[in-house]
Amino acid sequence: MGKRKLYTLGYTLFQNGAVIDIEKMFKTLKEFNVSHLVDVRSMPYSKQYPQCNADNLKVAGKHFSISYGHMPELGAKASPMQDVFSKASDIFFEDIFPITKSNRPENSELHAYEEIVDFKKFRKDEYFSEGIKRIERAYDNNYALALMCSEKRPIDCHRYFFVSKKIEQQFGDWIEVVHVTQNQNGEIETVSNESLNRQLSEIVLNKSEIKKLDVLNSSFFEPAKIDNYFGDTIQDKVIDFCDRYWNLMHGWKMKINNQNNRKEHDEFI
Repeated sequence: MGKRKLYTLGYTLFQNGAVIDIEKMFKTLKEFNVSHLVDVRSMPYSKQYPQCNADNLKVAGKHFSISYGHMPELGAKASPMQDVFSKASDIFFEDIFPITKSNRPENSELHAYEEIVDFKKFRKDEYFSEGIKRIERAYDNNYALALMCSEKRPIDCHRYFFVSKKIEQQFGDWIEVVHVTQNQNGEIETVSNESLNRQLSEIVLNKSEIKKLDVLNSSFFEPAKIDNYFGDTIQDKVIDFCDRYWNLMHGWKMKINNQNNRKEHDEFI
């Protein structure tokens, strides 16, 4: 018996001008025999695309006989009270700081000493783990899920990096995650986590700042920098390297509120 499939998608994949084609999105889910649409945004609302707000998606889901539910446990927004933050230099070992541009929501320079969300820690968080257990129970009950966020490309989204990697790590012997995307002709297709992992490696290793590090090559005096990373093989170490870099580019900063000395962070949906 083959593995059960769990799908992910970003609703902007179905953008048509200034709106989202909700009908096309749900028809696509029907084609994949999805029974439940699970919203993994931290907050299930969009100012830009109000048709993708929770209440509207619930109504649309009923029309297409697909149940809609919000699962905030699998969102990318961490509470400042959670122990899921690390210094940037502890997440990514190379000295490329400060970083001026990234996909982090605060859109500001990142220094080595600043704390950002550490997704390796976050995957071990109790609240997140409860969400993963809910996924397991759903598949024990023969549901077929699609995890939805906003980003069109899964490689840019926490649903791939944060959530689906954990699902395949924990349930990969019987659940396969596939990501709904489109090819160059605009046709709907799916890609695997394995394919996205390769794509991420290609993207990261071809970045100009990474090429300068020359992480894969050793010298007469020093071993290759990739040896500092975790894994039994070079391929495993490259995956760890690229995962850490993705984390650096997407993990938002912890901020200090000087008025009451509380730690805060920028919201990331």
